[in-house]
Amino acid sequence: MKNCRWRPTFALETGGPSNTDGQDFDEDSGFLGRTRLGRLIQAAARELLDKLNSARTNSPTKIFLVLLGFYTANALATILGQTGDWDVLVAGVIVAAIEGIGMLMYRKPITRPPGRFQSLISMVNYWKAGVCLGLFVDAFKLGS
Repeated sequence: MKNCRWRPTFALETGGPSNTDGQDFDEDSGFLGRTRLGRLIQAAARELLDKLNSARTNSPTKIFLVLLGFYTANALATILGQTGDWDVLVAGVIVAAIEGIGMLMYRKPITRPPGRFQSLISMVNYWKAGVCLGLFVDAFKLGS
C-alpha cells in the first residue's frame, strides 16, 4: 500500500497546501498564511474574487435586462393597472411567469439541459429580478 494514510475531511477545506510532513509553512506567505484562520480568510477572498470575476462576464447585458425588467414592471403597473379591470389578471400572469422562471432556474442541475438553453434561462432570470424590483418600488410609491 503506497502512502495510504487516512486524512479527515474538514468542513471548510481551503485547498491550501497540506501540511502532511509536519513542517511549518513558507515564511514569505505572511502571518495569516501560517494559521488556519489565515488560510480560511485567503480561501474566502479567493472565492469572492472568483465570484466577482464570473459576475463580470456579460455584465452590460445583465444590467440591460434588469433595467428592462424594471421598465416592464412599471409599464404593467401603470398602463394595465390604470383602469383597474386588469389588475387581478396581470398579477396572476406575473406571478406565474416569476414562478416558472424560478422553477427553470433553480431546478436540480442533473435535469437541466446544458448549453444555450441554460444561458437563456439565466438571462431571463435577470429580467425577472428587474420585474420584482420594479414591482417592489411601485408598492412603495403606492404606500406613500
